[in-house]
Amino acid sequence: MAVWQWLLFFICICVKVTQTEASSWTIDVPSSVKGLLGSCVVIPCSYNYPNAKVQTFTGIWTNDGNQVIYHPTESKMLEQYRRRTKLLGDISKSNCSLMIENLQQNDGGPFHFRIELGGYNSFSYLNKKVSILMIREPNAIDFSAHEDIKEGQPVSASCSVFHSCPTYPPAFHWSHSGEQHFQAQKLHDGQWKATSILTFRSNRTDHNKLLQCRVTYHGGKHQETSKTLKVKYAPVNVKVEYQSDVNEGETAHLKCSSDANPVSSYEWHSETGALLNKGQTYTILIVSRHSVEAVYCTAVNEEGQVRSSTVKLNVLYAPDIRTSSKCSSDWGVLKCECIVESRPPSMVHFVLGDRLQNSSVETNGSVTTGTLQTDFGSFKFVHCLANNTLGNENLTLSLLVNDNMQKIFIVSGTVVILLIILIATGVGVVNKRKENYEDVHSNDICSNDHVYGNVRTKRRVPLKTNV
Repeated sequence: MAVWQWLLFFICICVKVTQTEASSWTIDVPSSVKGLLGSCVVIPCSYNYPNAKVQTFTGIWTNDGNQVIYHPTESKMLEQYRRRTKLLGDISKSNCSLMIENLQQNDGGPFHFRIELGGYNSFSYLNKKVSILMIREPNAIDFSAHEDIKEGQPVSASCSVFHSCPTYPPAFHWSHSGEQHFQAQKLHDGQWKATSILTFRSNRTDHNKLLQCRVTYHGGKHQETSKTLKVKYAPVNVKVEYQSDVNEGETAHLKCSSDANPVSSYEWHSETGALLNKGQTYTILIVSRHSVEAVYCTAVNEEGQVRSSTVKLNVLYAPDIRTSSKCSSDWGVLKCECIVESRPPSMVHFVLGDRLQNSSVETNGSVTTGTLQTDFGSFKFVHCLANNTLGNENLTLSLLVNDNMQKIFIVSGTVVILLIILIATGVGVVNKRKENYEDVHSNDICSNDHVYGNVRTKRRVPLKTNV
């Protein structure tokens, strides 16, 4: 073989060996990554080197001016990168990922990685540089939730954001309590997607409330978004709104209210269940104490129906003295009872002659009873007076003599008559005896006149005088 042939063969062998060795120095790193100012960014990196026996591994990151932004020996780094950069993972296992914290505007790069293999070789991956694209504000939150739900149903909501710092992922905060699940998804070019999923059971108190998701990034920046929940539920807090006190003869307005979604329709019923009206209001044109009845309203929507408690108007009216009021006397004592119906209760007084009498008053519901007890006297009438805030009324009560008094009068009359008869009979007997006595003694006096004449005269005189 000619000399030039051997030379060509040797050159080919050398070139092939050199190409094989160079192809073993490879690195996988994105050309650029997005980084949020003030937060952190991770540049994903993995490298390869020729198969050789290596004693130590030293990973270094430098900028375009070969200034070191990361080195295991901090004193060899630029001052502004100290305590802000570090390698993630195991450098001996080909992981050369770099994290930069508190990202600043002048951290844009480009940067490249250099590996120093102790006992073998060193290599700078100058053909694979990476730059950092600065963003001042994070991207908008991707927020999803079912807005129209029914009370009691489970609700699921998710909140997702993109970031480039998997070491310190964003923190999620929800305005509603519930069970939370966190998911991290690796994308490309150093981007990650973080998702928080919230599940809870809906309640009517959630209706028209904001479901808010707040995201806080490493470094302090935050953003939030929200959606208004719409919860369907049956009527609650069904009640009748009305003025309980109403004057007799006036108009009363009652209104039914409830909390419901969708909005309720209303019906009015009597206590017996009879339908009185449909609509939110019920009007009684002329209120009467004799016809007013207890009522309730029912609220209805597609989720159900609920009735209110029963209510009844308190009808106010002026005093009405019952005709059963009366007076009577018993053994010389006058007793009067005045029964008054009214709302509010009345004050009851008695007037005998021209004087106001002391009396007792007892109230039971709408009925007030006044009682008078006093000496009979010679009066024939008692006046009962009743008044409240709505008016007054009076009634004249006749004095009736009861059976006991009549018996007294009859017995008294009989006794008087008997006394008169007895007195008259006694007088007649006495007069007859006196006449007989005078006849007998007159004869005696005449036969002995010569002895007793002055005495008789004297006696007659007296006797005649007595008679």
